[in-house]
Amino acid sequence: MNTKETIEEQEEFAKKMEWLIIARFILYGLATIIAVMRVIAEIDSFSLFSVYIVVPIFILNSIYFLLTKKRLYLYLVAYISLVIDILFITIGVHFQGGLASTIFPLNYLVIILSASILFSTRAGIIITTISSITVTALITLECLNILPPVPVKGITLAMYQEKGYVIAVMVTRIIFFYAAAIISGYLSDRIKMQARQIREKEAQLIYAERMATAARIAGESAHEIKNPLAVIKAGLYYLKYILPENNEVQQTIFKMDEAVQRAVAYFDDLLHFFRPPRLEKSRTNINEMIKKALDKLPDEVLANIEVQQELSSSLPDILADSERLGQVVINLIKNAAEAMAGVRGKRLGIKCEQKGEFIKIIVSDTGKGIPEEAMERIFDPFFTTKGKGTGLGLAICQRIIEAHDG
Repeated sequence: MNTKETIEEQEEFAKKMEWLIIARFILYGLATIIAVMRVIAEIDSFSLFSVYIVVPIFILNSIYFLLTKKRLYLYLVAYISLVIDILFITIGVHFQGGLASTIFPLNYLVIILSASILFSTRAGIIITTISSITVTALITLECLNILPPVPVKGITLAMYQEKGYVIAVMVTRIIFFYAAAIISGYLSDRIKMQARQIREKEAQLIYAERMATAARIAGESAHEIKNPLAVIKAGLYYLKYILPENNEVQQTIFKMDEAVQRAVAYFDDLLHFFRPPRLEKSRTNINEMIKKALDKLPDEVLANIEVQQELSSSLPDILADSERLGQVVINLIKNAAEAMAGVRGKRLGIKCEQKGEFIKIIVSDTGKGIPEEAMERIFDPFFTTKGKGTGLGLAICQRIIEAHDG
């Protein structure tokens, strides 16, 4: 299985396990009834032994069911249960005629199919290998009379003397087991992949619908709110010049102006995110674009930060929207600068290099880094680890880069 399972996939696996355990109860229950009937009919005395085997199986199956219901050790329980089933089936094969047994070997097939469907083709092949080894070891011991074959009514043991026949039967069964594992595993993997694709498509459609609704609301809200903010900003600009140059008054006006500017920037980010990027492409020199982006940054952003540039002079010009790419670089540099808050020896690295048909821009810093658990969500809109900000910066960057087919 994949190491990173979604909650939905784990829940689906648990439900499959529950059905497998229920099926096991039914199958072994029927086997017990048949064995009891054979004992009553005096067909063979070893059917009574089969009844005794079923008892611990039922106990173990009950334990599996309880652990699965509580969602504990799901994959470990599945593997252990399958391996224990193989051991019990091998014991059953021995007491039902060994090489001549026909019903019990079919149980190996049930276990192999279960592994392929529950896990994957690889798991099915592993279980097939374990089954093949155990049954081959059993038949070998019986042939060598180390573990004497158990005579069953109506079954002759003379076949063990024909070594060629024994090998042919075993090879045929093992090939059949592997074929069943590969085919069922392949079909199961295909079904799982298609189900996963369907879930992803559904999630994308839901996401697209939400984004469309949010875009409409954001556009209407931004228009209604930005107009009053523009009036407030103009009023603050006017007050700044008509009020006396009192430090306390001017500082209050400055804070109010900053708050208005943050609100305007927030709504600008919303609009930039929800509206598809409209690119005005032209021949762009990446090095020049980065230098212009650095010039646009306020001095306080890079205060006390050592900037190291590794710009390649051999980079070709590209067809791109330099303003949009500059916005990406500015956002990345701001994030890097904020990540280095409270860190000694602040260094910001900007590097350009060509990788095949692509040009790679690397922005690095000596900050604390992004927590591993947050890495999968850094491009999600409104997600931030900084405790402040809109959480739209990287999402906007991603949309601009994707619009450039990057």
